[in-house]
Amino acid sequence: MAEGPAAPKHSVLAGAKAWFARHEQTLLIVNCVSIALLFLLHIFGSTVPVFAPALGTLVNVFAIVLVSFIFASVVWKGVVPAVICMLGIVLMHNAIILPYYPPADPTFPDFMIRGQDYVRSSAQVSAQVASTMHFFLGLGMVAFAITLAYRPGFLFTRNRPRPEEEDDPWSKYPVWYDNIKLVGDHKEQMVEAKSLMEDADRYLIWRYEYVLAYIYGTAHLVRPNGLVPKKDTTFVRDEESGLLVGKARYTGYFT
Repeated sequence: MAEGPAAPKHSVLAGAKAWFARHEQTLLIVNCVSIALLFLLHIFGSTVPVFAPALGTLVNVFAIVLVSFIFASVVWKGVVPAVICMLGIVLMHNAIILPYYPPADPTFPDFMIRGQDYVRSSAQVSAQVASTMHFFLGLGMVAFAITLAYRPGFLFTRNRPRPEEEDDPWSKYPVWYDNIKLVGDHKEQMVEAKSLMEDADRYLIWRYEYVLAYIYGTAHLVRPNGLVPKKDTTFVRDEESGLLVGKARYTGYFT
């Protein structure tokens, strides 16, 4: 009985994730539009100093709607981008609504009567500088969160070598993808690679991601549970130990 209510909730979450996954391009466009509108709100509040709480309330609601769209498009991608995005949109939201509320009174007004105009001007300038810094800091965090969620490959260094470009001794061997080679008009019998191995090989097969084998006279990397021709497959073995030669599944096992 306890599992009954949980099933619809799980299906709703799965359906929401599937919808987000199908509309990633649309979500990115909505994010760009929302960020552009938030930037316009920030520019307007910074260039037109109006201390009006009523207008601030309207801008506050509009900003909350925009940042909610951004957060909803990132939160389903994982905890890390969601947390970074949350911090960023809070900074952006606070920076946008800050100019619509007057700065606080001086802490010691009795000692600043002669410099009242200077103090008020200084407070306004400080609020404007803080607003600008908070907005661009939040904008950077939101951009980082969106990149981390949708295009994490952009975070790699520009000249970082690709896996196929690295010094990998196995990159010169093609991978055998359970191909079925036609012999005349008949298909050759295919079996699992591990079924052709010895008992000692099957005991250590967990160490291998791929094993090296000659198939039709050409060296290939073969998955241990992949399908290979029964008669035209020969495994490569180390001359000293007699073990299979292949690419290790876990770091530290050199086979």
